[in-house]
Amino acid sequence: MMRESHNIRVVLFDLGNVLVDLGDISEMHAMLNTQGEESEIWLKWLRSPTVAAFDSGKITFDQFADRLLKEVNSNIDKETFKASFKAWPRGLFAGALELVESVKPEYHRAILSNTNAAHWPRLMDEMALAGKFHSYYASHLVGFVKPDDAIYQHVIEQLQVLPEQILFIDDNQVNIDTANRLGMQAYRVKGVDEARDVLYRYGVI
Repeated sequence: MMRESHNIRVVLFDLGNVLVDLGDISEMHAMLNTQGEESEIWLKWLRSPTVAAFDSGKITFDQFADRLLKEVNSNIDKETFKASFKAWPRGLFAGALELVESVKPEYHRAILSNTNAAHWPRLMDEMALAGKFHSYYASHLVGFVKPDDAIYQHVIEQLQVLPEQILFIDDNQVNIDTANRLGMQAYRVKGVDEARDVLYRYGVI
């Protein structure tokens, strides 16, 4: 595989379905009380005003459960939903930490993830992602969500690099589209193997 010529300074990782296993689409169907293709269901998730409010830190976990169940006309018991939602990220994909640690030391490693107060402690502590990156841009902590321009602009400003110096990998095309439009070098990947292929091609591992 040809290696790209580039001036990358930052390797920016999404978490869900890139480093973190979110299971199969059946879990999304259950939470959104819906059916359809995976890409369609993710778009519905990303476009939900309730999800955006929770992922940007504007409402509590309890408010999120109340509002989402109402939004999707679900009759699931709220506490059952909350337990299922909290357990949704199953864990890291095999080889995820090794991939992150294989990024050469001259590159700044960062996370850009739509996440929330229910999942973040599990991601950092249980899955041991704390301390593996130089910068963490979690949507609920910065107050913006992908694919809105604002969260990418926040990252660019905080990192103090040019957009084209950021290599970004994410599993949702709508998030990639925004990143590319703003000048990042962004690629849709799913899982560790596809992520590794992109990072290898850019010579950052």
